[in-house]
Amino acid sequence: MNSLDYLRDQIRTYFPDSKELQLSSAFDGQRRFNFYFEIAPGQRHLLYLNWDGDIDGFTLKCLEFQDAALLRELADAYTEKGSKIFNAGQPVATLSFIYQGEDNLRVRNYKGRSHIDSHEISARNLMYAVNPFE
Repeated sequence: MNSLDYLRDQIRTYFPDSKELQLSSAFDGQRRFNFYFEIAPGQRHLLYLNWDGDIDGFTLKCLEFQDAALLRELADAYTEKGSKIFNAGQPVATLSFIYQGEDNLRVRNYKGRSHIDSHEISARNLMYAVNPFE
């Protein structure tokens, strides 16, 4: 399993009610570097996973929106309009890291509510750091 698939699976495992948002086939010719996940139905938080496209460097953000209805409206529009519509969200937590292997991530930078004790963290600790409900 490659690093991107692994991280997307970890998001789905940690947030079992999450749903990855999909673009329309109009975007099929473009490489995807951004992945968006609704954490759970009826919530106002969205996870944003960005792959830098070169090495195994990533950024995972939790974005907060004014309310669940706005996020639902934007998520529905994402299919056809793309990711710029999510610029209305405010970051709750942002963690940039390098994937070194399954459950072996090296933190580059972190801004959020949780405290990270080490530069080496597990995927579970990554999800905990960006979880808006912790």
